[in-house]
Amino acid sequence: MITRQKTDREDFWKFTDKEMEIAKDTDLPDLLEHLGYQLKRIGRYYTTREMDSIRIKNRRTWKRYSSGKGGDAITFLQEFEGKGFREAVEYLLDFNGQTRDSSRVNRPRPPPEEEKPEFALPPANGDNRRVFAYLHKRGIAPQVIRAFLNTGLLYEDEKYHNCVFVGRDNTGQGGRHRRRNERTGNGRGTQGMEGSQGMGKAMLLSLPSTSRLKLTPSLS
Repeated sequence: MITRQKTDREDFWKFTDKEMEIAKDTDLPDLLEHLGYQLKRIGRYYTTREMDSIRIKNRRTWKRYSSGKGGDAITFLQEFEGKGFREAVEYLLDFNGQTRDSSRVNRPRPPPEEEKPEFALPPANGDNRRVFAYLHKRGIAPQVIRAFLNTGLLYEDEKYHNCVFVGRDNTGQGGRHRRRNERTGNGRGTQGMEGSQGMGKAMLLSLPSTSRLKLTPSLS
């Protein structure tokens, strides 16, 4: 059985019979001392210096004769500590060293947002000899290759010695919002880099033994 208590926000908070039993069976003298009340023993009952009209019977129930109100630990927290029903029950479960029952209904948490890796161009090689030789062999004029190298639109990467063409936006920034990708398994073709926003900002051109270089609009 599930106990439901409607809150001011029209939500239903659910507690199992076991949880309610634990909360209601809380030792009141121990709870009141924990809350800072000063207890006094009067025969079979307990009272407090702060509220001498209250009586605690069987360590589980209370009654305040000046108001006629009474109840258990839950109603005590509601009446004198200003707690709502849900807050009172959860407070008592925690006070008794209990966690919420696994059978209660949990709202699924949204999955964490996947953090996108920052774009980074592959490290440049110490020189561009292989790139220059490869492009020249493919019929590109030396002055065109040098122009690309000198303006930073082309360089040779350190790890795979690929041709790295860097596209620039209208602010002059090159590939800032693009991702880097490793060389494809067969070592052929062009490949966009991880972290990019669309095509054409930065490309990798591998150096196969037989292929033709194509300068496409994406390199502009």
